[in-house]
Amino acid sequence: MSSRSSPFPGDAIDALIPSPRRRWLALAILLTGNFVTILDLFIVNVAIPSIQGNLAASFAEVQLVLVGYAAAYGVFLMNGARLGDLFGRRRVFLTGMGLFTAASGLCGIAWSPGWLIAARVLQGTGAAILMPQVLASIRVLFEGDQRRHAFGVMGAVQGVAATISQLAGGMLIEHGGGEGWRLIFLINLPIGLIAMAAGSVVLIETKAPVAARLDLRGALTGALGLLLVLVPVMEGREYGWPWWAFAIPLLSIPVFWNFVRYENGLWARGGVPIIEMSLFENPRFVAGVGAVFLFYSAISSFFLSLTVLLQFGLGLTPLVAGMIFTPSAVAFFVGSLAGPRLAARSGSGALLAGILIFACGPGLSALVAATAVDNLRLMILSLILNGLGQGIVIPLAFNTILSGIRDDQAGMGAGVLSTMQTIGTSVGVTIVGVLLFSLIEHATTASSLLTHQVYGHALAIATIYNVVAAILSFVLFTVAIYVRPNSRVV
Repeated sequence: MSSRSSPFPGDAIDALIPSPRRRWLALAILLTGNFVTILDLFIVNVAIPSIQGNLAASFAEVQLVLVGYAAAYGVFLMNGARLGDLFGRRRVFLTGMGLFTAASGLCGIAWSPGWLIAARVLQGTGAAILMPQVLASIRVLFEGDQRRHAFGVMGAVQGVAATISQLAGGMLIEHGGGEGWRLIFLINLPIGLIAMAAGSVVLIETKAPVAARLDLRGALTGALGLLLVLVPVMEGREYGWPWWAFAIPLLSIPVFWNFVRYENGLWARGGVPIIEMSLFENPRFVAGVGAVFLFYSAISSFFLSLTVLLQFGLGLTPLVAGMIFTPSAVAFFVGSLAGPRLAARSGSGALLAGILIFACGPGLSALVAATAVDNLRLMILSLILNGLGQGIVIPLAFNTILSGIRDDQAGMGAGVLSTMQTIGTSVGVTIVGVLLFSLIEHATTASSLLTHQVYGHALAIATIYNVVAAILSFVLFTVAIYVRPNSRVV
């Protein structure tokens, strides 16, 4: 594998190869960091009403609490990998875990929406620093079947974190009283401290012999472009869509142009950009990146809509709302187990079938919300379809996309896909959140519908985005699977 195009270049171990027992202990510590970073990507959804009520936050500020974490996570992820290559993955993992833990504490003591948003951005940055060390360390510590098993365990941990987040958040809020939402952040303090203490003893130091320099300019330029698009759209709704809500996003065009120009120039000079633009000459990869972006934007934003309906519209407690998501978690595990077996029998058809099953989930939710909003049995059925589809798609998607690029681009390609997952989360929450809250605000002042009907109709309309995004994801995955490998993007 070429070190020039991979965010995880060739490795050197500065200590003796650890014993098998120490390797698996190291894996447990690394996956603790993996668990909390994925958990905090989703757990905040169920706390939205509590945060809004306790901090007197606007809906736009609540969206920024969600988006700030995911955007920082995605934008700085690739440079997080290079920090480990440069300074040692053990050291950077512990530093990232320390930053994540400290930021979690700052979230837990936040006294204003602005403070919470800033702490969430810091928390996302910590996640972006520690997460790549998990991936790279597993690759160094394990080989062959043990490595596949280790990555399988990592996938299971990520699935558990994502799927139990709603229920865990509901339980913490329920038992924490009026400010129970703070516990969803403060719970990270003992976990983080234990992981750092154990990691300082068990983890060994590894680094790349020739590490790529950080591409801070690229990361900051990309972050600025994303900021110029998302923040004015969210804040514009709160201020009645003033002119700047439309003008400022236009400024992102030259910013993104400069980003592409700089990344191409850095590559031409022999550097390693955060995104290797030559990857986008491959139409299969381009289609796959678009498919992943759309799929994850549909997942995250649907959880936001349904949480708002369950708690604001139907008046359910955070715990009950979290319990309603539990069947989706079970279905996710069923799908994740069935997906590889289905793929062995039907090939890429299993991935496409999973996307269609997922699309039926938000589609049924929209239908139920519009016609029988209090029919929780049908709503749970929609969540089962949602979780089952996710479980089939997520384990198969990366392999399908990365199989269409060169081996020496696999590391960079995986990094780009991981980045687009979290950027997709940010964009989806922004689009659906603006639609949802605008519809609720308008219907509350201009409609005679009951509260639960207002929220139900708003979810039904906003969820059109989720269904359309899933269908477009299906189309792009089809292109990624069937387009000729030697085709080029003009």
